[in-house]
Amino acid sequence: MEFSEFYISNNEGKSNCVIRTFCKMYSEEYNNVYNGLCSVAKQLGCDSFNDIQVFETYMREHETISIDYGKDTKIKDLNLNNGSYAVFCWDKKDFYHMVSIIDNVLYDKDDRSLELYTITIYKQNILTKK
Repeated sequence: MEFSEFYISNNEGKSNCVIRTFCKMYSEEYNNVYNGLCSVAKQLGCDSFNDIQVFETYMREHETISIDYGKDTKIKDLNLNNGSYAVFCWDKKDFYHMVSIIDNVLYDKDDRSLELYTITIYKQNILTKK
């Protein structure tokens, strides 16, 4: 697994890992992803676009589905070649995070995510990728 620094924020400098992940995976602007997630949250009656139900619905709309890869694997030990992935992960305590991995390169604000453990891995359908 390689690492490449990727950081994106809105006009006020605020950043969010879910939005950052989708910006990279779907080649979208921060505000477009934010507005799309907020719209899904409103439709589902959720309080936050960070709710699992919200971001999974958003991903399905972008033909991105969960794959069976196993849980509890450190990100640094994944081999996710040939595709675009979102990985929902955690530190086994109280820190949850999402990162994008494209062709086995982790894109995030720093490389500490390599030590996090997978919860769910989502893969974008290659036929619909922009």
